[in-house]
Amino acid sequence: MTSASETTINTKFGFSLYEVIVVMVIIAIVSAISILNYNAWIPKIRLNGAAHQVMSDLVAARMSSVKENVSVVVRYLNNHSYSVTVGSKPASIKDLQPDYPGTVLSFTSVLFSSRGTTSPRTLTLQNSSGIKKITIAITGRVKIN
Repeated sequence: MTSASETTINTKFGFSLYEVIVVMVIIAIVSAISILNYNAWIPKIRLNGAAHQVMSDLVAARMSSVKENVSVVVRYLNNHSYSVTVGSKPASIKDLQPDYPGTVLSFTSVLFSSRGTTSPRTLTLQNSSGIKKITIAITGRVKIN
């Protein structure tokens, strides 16, 4: 048996240089992979955001037509902007380009009657990740497909 005085205690603490380098390399590899995946998701996130923005503007236009008992017109201006005219008030212009660059919008004008109804329409949004369609039913119901 050994006495207490003969027992040695390991007082070595910390990491070796090799251990630190290995951990740093692993962190760098995981970071590079996650950044590449995130960059691939950006167009899809922008397309979904633009679709939800247009949908919420259409729902708001329909609600305004019923609330104020006037017709509301949503007009296509160009590939990334449209205007909303409530009754005889000046049109408000909505532009998707600042928040959702690369997203292209196409549709024909939508007229919501004072009852919130309209002719059925399909709006199309497109970018490098794909296509989203927004449908408007005759009842004025708006949904993303």
